[in-house]
Order: sequence, then C-alpha cells, then structure tokens
Amino acid sequence: MDTPANAGTEKDAMNSLLKPSVLRQQVPRIRTTQAVVEKYEQIQDALEHGTITGKVAEQMTQTLKGITGLAKLEMQYFSLIQKFKHSAPVPRSPLLRSVVGLAEEVAPTDGAVVRGIAEG
Repeated sequence: MDTPANAGTEKDAMNSLLKPSVLRQQVPRIRTTQAVVEKYEQIQDALEHGTITGKVAEQMTQTLKGITGLAKLEMQYFSLIQKFKHSAPVPRSPLLRSVVGLAEEVAPTDGAVVRGIAEG
C-alpha cells in the first residue's frame, strides 16, 4: 500500500527510458543515398564549424551506419534469393519479412511470394 512516505514522485515517473517528449513522432525520413550523403555532410559541416562536438558527431554517424546496415541486409537477402532461386528460404524474421513485403505472420503463400521475387 502506498503511503506518502513510499509513494513514487513525479520525477520517478519521468525517469523512464522512453519519454514521449524525447522522441519526436515526425522525424526526417532518410530513405535515399542522397539523404544519407546530405546527413553526413551536415555532420561534417557542424563539426568543422564547432556547432557539435566530436562525440556528438560520432553518435550521429553511428546512427547513419545503422540505416546503411539495414540497406546492406536487404541487398544480401535479395542476393540470397537470386542465388537459391526456387529453393530460397522464406524469412521468419519480421525485419526481413518487411523487406520482402510479407506480413509479420507466416502464411502458406509466403513461398510463392519469394519465388516470384526470384523469377522477377
């Protein structure tokens, strides 16, 4: 039972990892190589002009590496499909399933979708 002595404070409630006010809902979409290059250039420019520190620049660059890593993952999976053709594995991971355009839930028609990509 909560008493005034052991009840949580408002500050305790705000110490969660995901504060709604910290992560914006409308964020810049980095979907093309041009957008990634522009972000790298912005980071370099800000670093050169002293707007950000080296540590902040490194953190921002790490985020961009995550985005490019996802693109590499997509390319590797499509390469795998082309290599295996009709015996290409159907992805079970929700991340890879979204790359191919499959729903999160496994369905009997998933193999046909992957084979269609291989023939594509």
